Amino acid sequence: MQISAQHRYTATPDQVLAMMADRIWLTEVAKRAGAEQWSASVDADGSHLQAALPAPARAQKFTGATMKVNLTLLWGPLGADGSSDGHITVATPGMPASMHGTAHLSSEQAISTVDYLAEFTITVPLVGKTLEQAAAPYVRRIIDIQQAVGDDYLAGKLTA
Repeated sequence: MQISAQHRYTATPDQVLAMMADRIWLTEVAKRAGAEQWSASVDADGSHLQAALPAPARAQKFTGATMKVNLTLLWGPLGADGSSDGHITVATPGMPASMHGTAHLSSEQAISTVDYLAEFTITVPLVGKTLEQAAAPYVRRIIDIQQAVGDDYLAGKLTA
């Protein structure tokens, strides 16, 4: 199932990339998603967030009360026009669900826009597509949390 989202920030592209490579932002995303445990790190391979999240009710017979989610965001360098291309990966250890996609950062008139396009897949014979549709609102909610956390981060409302 294809998932797309667009986030808009009142910030420069370099500020947006710095935010997404900050453990404070990653940690707050985990907290607002309801994570019971998390680990955030940044290295040459990107920004990483490992979290144990409450599983959606419809998935709990497969996952139990919580599910592990590993998010990686990797951005390329900023171009002369202030754009950057990135890659997003979400793995769910022990579960047949994953998401892989691209991100594109662009800027116009002091607004930076991040466009995400990803393929969300649950590989369970016969019911995978139905489960994908049921999980889509949950996945979108987690993605939208990033926008809200980003707005607060860029407004200086988050601290270590």
